[in-house]
Amino acid sequence: MKKNLLTMAIAGALMFGAFFCTAAVSPDVINIGGIGPGSTIESAKAKFGQANQAGDDLYFSNGVHIEFEKYNPTIVDEIEIRTPGVSTSKGIAIGSPEAKITKAYGQPDKIDRDDGEIEYTYYSTDYSKKMEFEVVNGAVVKIKCQYK
Repeated sequence: MKKNLLTMAIAGALMFGAFFCTAAVSPDVINIGGIGPGSTIESAKAKFGQANQAGDDLYFSNGVHIEFEKYNPTIVDEIEIRTPGVSTSKGIAIGSPEAKITKAYGQPDKIDRDDGEIEYTYYSTDYSKKMEFEVVNGAVVKIKCQYK
């Protein structure tokens, strides 16, 4: 009985500790070039210039790709970049070294590893948004911010 109680206490402490070890990313830092989920399409156009539209997608000449909300086409649902030139609010851009991600944002909420690719995922403190960094060979190759 004492052994079971001790095991349960240790498991509880580990779970409690894991709860507080996740990243605490403010929703307002989940953006690329100052534009994130919830921003207006007009503010994205003011920041990045005119875009080519294909369905619910906008493609800007600087490589930024935006999907707008299906039910509200004036609001950014998702923003993604795969080319250098635009960074997050904490200075992470395509080509940034992998170590710079955790230095800027802390330990991720989730890490996925698949066939040489690593994806770091950060959730906002209110869990309404998430930011993903895809890393290949030690460098960032894709950044995506979206409503969760």
